[in-house]
Amino acid sequence: MAFAMGINAEEEFTQDWDWYACDVDGHLGHFTSAGLRALPHSVKMDRDTAERLARYFFDEAQERTAYSVRPEAEADAGGWQKPGARERFLKSFIEMARKGAFSYNTQMLHGRAASYYLVAKPETPLLVTDLPHEIAEMVCRTHAPFSFSTTEYVPEVATLLW
Repeated sequence: MAFAMGINAEEEFTQDWDWYACDVDGHLGHFTSAGLRALPHSVKMDRDTAERLARYFFDEAQERTAYSVRPEAEADAGGWQKPGARERFLKSFIEMARKGAFSYNTQMLHGRAASYYLVAKPETPLLVTDLPHEIAEMVCRTHAPFSFSTTEYVPEVATLLW
């Protein structure tokens, strides 16, 4: 029997992990940790799955919908003072929203009082049932007990129960 290799604490807090979850509506959420957030147990316990999902959504999934950037995202990110900073910051969040995911960044704060905040959302959300079976099964190992379509902030402590 093969055992999944997990993500150790040093890697968890020194790498920017992209991780994914499904919600009660069957929508997809994309989260980025910036090396500041503890990962949900379901993500942390299986490095291969975390890496496979990131490869799928960044390299294989097709863009499918228009998107919008949440107006408060700039304030949540601390502003974009330098030329080109807005476009650089938004690039991966827009990419995920175009692929149908609600895309969240992390607050640049240490500690478990911090949250993830919604940056970009799809006009037509991707449903887990639209994904290849293997990918859908992997995404749904991490399940949010609410709807991404109505949730702008997700406390880190909440994700640790997923």
